[in-house]
Amino acid sequence: GGEGIWEFTPGGVRSSFASGFTNPYQLAFNSAGDLFVADCLTVGVIGGNNIIEISPSGAQSTFVSGLNAPTGLAFDSAGNLYEADSGSGKIYEFTLGGVRSTFASGLNPYRLAFNSAGDLFVSEFNGTITEITPSGGQSTFASGLSNPGELAFDGAGDLFVADSGSGKIYEFTPGGVRSTFASGLNPYRLA
Repeated sequence: GGEGIWEFTPGGVRSSFASGFTNPYQLAFNSAGDLFVADCLTVGVIGGNNIIEISPSGAQSTFVSGLNAPTGLAFDSAGNLYEADSGSGKIYEFTLGGVRSTFASGLNPYRLAFNSAGDLFVSEFNGTITEITPSGGQSTFASGLSNPGELAFDGAGDLFVADSGSGKIYEFTPGGVRSTFASGLNPYRLA
């Protein structure tokens, strides 16, 4: 029962990869090829708000439980997992062994992405993109967005933001200069 995750071949053939989730909200792979799934029940409800780890062979295990609306996942270059805990307003860092610490708080976090310098970028429900350095220093990278969601970096270091409220995908240079990459869309996720 429950929701599942589909796997698609390069030719577009679909098959079931994993099932039994409440609401698989965000996916991230570690360097070993394990898939991590933010299974988000709802804000304020503890239980069913877990991160599930799935091995390449499909074996599932609970990596961490008791979260409050996990909506974003990203791995740093050292293999630590970062989680946007939307219900608590925090970003948690998990070691490879699953030890949790609070990396940032006081946010409205939704999605996460690292740039090549190791800075964490956070799309927030309040229409901003926050940049957090590895030492935890926070600054506003962009503001005035309508509903920023998924984040992705290209090889040149430009940040792409799916802004579903405006129907646009914005491109930001490393210096923060914004341009419209695409419009007339209903962008939700980028990968």
